[in-house]
Amino acid sequence: MMNQIVTLKRKINLHLVTFIFSLILFVPQQSMADTLRIATDEWCPYDCIAAQNDGKVGYMGDLLVAAMQSRGHKVEFVEVSYSRGLELVREGKLDGTMACFREEAPDFVFPKTVQGISNSTFFSRNDNDWRYTGVDSLKKAKMIGVIKGYDYVDPVVMDYINQHPNNVLEITGEKPLERLLQMLLAGRLTAVIDDKMVLEYKIQQIGHADQVKVSGMTAAVIDVYTGFSPALPKSKQYAQILEEEIEKMRKSGELQKILATYGIQDWQP
Repeated sequence: MMNQIVTLKRKINLHLVTFIFSLILFVPQQSMADTLRIATDEWCPYDCIAAQNDGKVGYMGDLLVAAMQSRGHKVEFVEVSYSRGLELVREGKLDGTMACFREEAPDFVFPKTVQGISNSTFFSRNDNDWRYTGVDSLKKAKMIGVIKGYDYVDPVVMDYINQHPNNVLEITGEKPLERLLQMLLAGRLTAVIDDKMVLEYKIQQIGHADQVKVSGMTAAVIDVYTGFSPALPKSKQYAQILEEEIEKMRKSGELQKILATYGIQDWQP
């Protein structure tokens, strides 16, 4: 009888140890769930401010949320200007930023997988014959609208802007691209330059897509990424998660579903 009691106690203790061990494995997994704080700026459809876009955070934001949620993490978007966002991420005060170029933040931690391809493009009104063909054409424009602090990638264009000529209008503040397009439609600007997909998305959004046209594209094409802070130890882990999950979403068809909500196609053939 005593042996049976001892055996029973051992079994109970064994089950108890197994139960406690299972809890130990489970609880840390939940408690280690992170909330990533990500800088967001208005550059739709890559990166959108939800309050200005019916709750949409851009396809890069959607991909990031889906990827991190699949591993038990959350994402919180922090609205801040793009240049300020880079500073905060570099200092480790934010975990990352979206729609980032390697060339402007070489110290950041990036996934190997590209999340978009950008090409700076000029748009003019339909009734304007001006065309971008190089620096001489820039000089002939009455007024070119740009967003102050933006890198338009192409060295010819950037050199001209940085010379601060009288026919380049640099604006900043709230909704800069929308304001530039309104000025273009009003005939106050010859052309506006930005990423082609961004310009097309915005002009469609404000309802005047039929009044503008592409008036030239620069030669520079650049890859777009979500970049993570070089100052935070988990950045490599986050970059790897994003890389792996995007490939899973591409294979499952989920990637194209997300892109379709913004009216765009996969950047990878």
